[in-house]
Amino acid sequence: MPAPRPAATSGWRHSLRTRITVAVVGASLATLLGVGIVVDHQSAADARERLRVQALTELDAGIAVLEVTSTLRYGLSLDPERVPAELRAALPAAQPGFADEPATTYYADRRMWAARRITADRIASVALDDAPVREARSSLRERMLVAAVAVLPLTALLGLVVGAGLSRRLRRAAAAAAVISGGGAARCTVGGRDEVAALSRAVDEMADALDRRLRVEQAFSADVAHELRTPVAGLVSASELLPPGEATELLRGLVTRLRHLVEDLLEVARLDSGAEEVALTAQPLGPLVPGAEVRHDAEVLVDARRVERIVGNLVANAERHGGGVTGLVVDGPRVVVRDGGPGFPADVLAAGAIRFHSTGQGSGLGLTIVHGQARAMGASVTMANPDGGGAEVSVEFRTPDPSPGRPGRPS
Repeated sequence: MPAPRPAATSGWRHSLRTRITVAVVGASLATLLGVGIVVDHQSAADARERLRVQALTELDAGIAVLEVTSTLRYGLSLDPERVPAELRAALPAAQPGFADEPATTYYADRRMWAARRITADRIASVALDDAPVREARSSLRERMLVAAVAVLPLTALLGLVVGAGLSRRLRRAAAAAAVISGGGAARCTVGGRDEVAALSRAVDEMADALDRRLRVEQAFSADVAHELRTPVAGLVSASELLPPGEATELLRGLVTRLRHLVEDLLEVARLDSGAEEVALTAQPLGPLVPGAEVRHDAEVLVDARRVERIVGNLVANAERHGGGVTGLVVDGPRVVVRDGGPGFPADVLAAGAIRFHSTGQGSGLGLTIVHGQARAMGASVTMANPDGGGAEVSVEFRTPDPSPGRPGRPS
């Protein structure tokens, strides 16, 4: 089983927390912008209406004073040339005297006009500057901008808090799933009633189901190996008593293969149980790998018997499935075994050692034993198909830790 892989982490730009924060800030900004446009438009319309009413009021007041005192007050003018041409054209015909003619308003050149035709050659008009309207509108925009600047950081903080909580729970579930996929034991333990909690419960249930299946498989392998051990030993003894001959040699070969299969099953069962005590000693790696090209020797923490089992299984796999060993190298704390075969199948590279997976020869337990023995010593196994062809297995062992009180560390 391959070593557990850490959960993949994405950059802060692509994280769920950042996306939620950006979405909340974007939604708040769009809402503020929409509300601001509506409020600005409505406030401008209301202010212009108030200015229109004020112009009409001052026009009526000026005309009333003119009737009584014959003086011009409240900015009233009787010059028709002062009135914009569009407004003059829109005025109704005049009635004799100061009849109550309807007044007309017109907005142009940042001024609100209110006018009423008195006679054919006289038009009473009042013009009010819209500077107060523009000042009020500018002030309103400034206040809305200040409000937006104050609100956006709060919404960003709220989005960050919500996104961080959700992202943290999802990362916990992803980390647990990564450990489980690597063969380890982990649980999500994410509380709540939302979708993330449902996902974590599903991952925990999947982990429990996989654990039960794995235990059943391990128990089955161990039971089969123990049950076959005695009859196979009897077959080996009986085959030695047979007279020499071609049939005898064939039978002895088959019995030997069966005995090796039972021994491998027993070894896998012991490795699965984790009951064996591992005594690691610091020793040079080169002498433990006979026939290897030692590029650079290093002292490693190993059990010599387990190193022999690892190298023996890798070499046997290369001879049986890879067309022979093309490279056996010791490079520091690593042993690299290469062959000239077709390389590892894609499912083996993706999932690691698959128990009883074979290309037609052998039991398919060799890589399982290699991974189990390496895991027992704290070593790591890497499988690859190099560009030049064939398959390559690299086993990296632990090296002694110079820190006092610590037996070793991963190299």
